[in-house]
Amino acid sequence: MDAQSTECAQSNRPIEIDRSGPVLTTKQAAEYVGLKPQTLRRFKCEGIGPDSFKQGRLNVYYPADLDLWLQKRLVAA
Repeated sequence: MDAQSTECAQSNRPIEIDRSGPVLTTKQAAEYVGLKPQTLRRFKCEGIGPDSFKQGRLNVYYPADLDLWLQKRLVAA
């Protein structure tokens, strides 16, 4: 697969995201980001979750999209 571009909210420059490799199910993605699967599903419905894609009937996530979403959510303490 080719790398996809996403606009960076801070700089308006496209960020290259490598969406190659394996995809994660909702359960696996939730574990990856430290949330419960139901919370990740709710975030998706509310439009505040990471980018997801359909693979048949499943919602799947690329680790690169999860990493980018986590970067946007983290704030300095």
